[in-house]
Amino acid sequence: MNVISTHLLLLFMLQALIFTSDVVAEQKPALHWGYVHFPPYFVETAPGLAEGELAALLQRVMQDLQLEMRAQQYPNRRMINLLNEGGLDLAMVISSVLTQQHLYLRSAQPVAMMELAVYWQPGTQPVRQLSDLNNSRLIVMSGYTYGGLREKLEPGNGFIRQLVQIEQHRLGIEALQLDRGEYFLSYRHAMPPESEHQLNYHILDSIEMFLWLRQALPNSGLLMQQIDALLERYNNEAQAAPMP
Repeated sequence: MNVISTHLLLLFMLQALIFTSDVVAEQKPALHWGYVHFPPYFVETAPGLAEGELAALLQRVMQDLQLEMRAQQYPNRRMINLLNEGGLDLAMVISSVLTQQHLYLRSAQPVAMMELAVYWQPGTQPVRQLSDLNNSRLIVMSGYTYGGLREKLEPGNGFIRQLVQIEQHRLGIEALQLDRGEYFLSYRHAMPPESEHQLNYHILDSIEMFLWLRQALPNSGLLMQQIDALLERYNNEAQAAPMP
């Protein structure tokens, strides 16, 4: 074989290798991330696109790991059911939402701290502890577990007189204003800032939110280790950053 033929053969083999690598990269499936409408953490801007504080965090993780992600917003109950069926690759939820935790790996540190608060209109009897809601008409988010409190709040358990379920936090404020309920149980960070000037509120508890990765994914253990390392790095960078 002459020199020219050898060079052509090597060039062909190199092109074939590059093409094969590209095909493998293209065939690598995007991770399916499911979320609910939960501003300012998650907000759908277009089908398959999400913005918000935690959406940006997850997008940064995926970018640093050079992984593709497919974002999809779901109604509250559908999201929880799909998660517990093992139908999502990624999720950011509090632990009580996930009843089938053996299907997922949990991040070593929380990605957010949720303040559980109760809201009411001026003139309504104040609430300082959960027992103050006894025999009240309570507005709650559909599908939310509230850190394990949800079952206790069912009217059949004799604690809450009437339960009104809504899908979005702004609808909870409207329900209060329309007197559909006396109190609204919500997460403070998800409430519009102006609500704290319009309504009275009291923080009942703080609940951690974690990132969850489906355990059945290839190399899920290694992937979660990489995610944990990135989350720790981001946290250290944030703490070291000068105060504005």
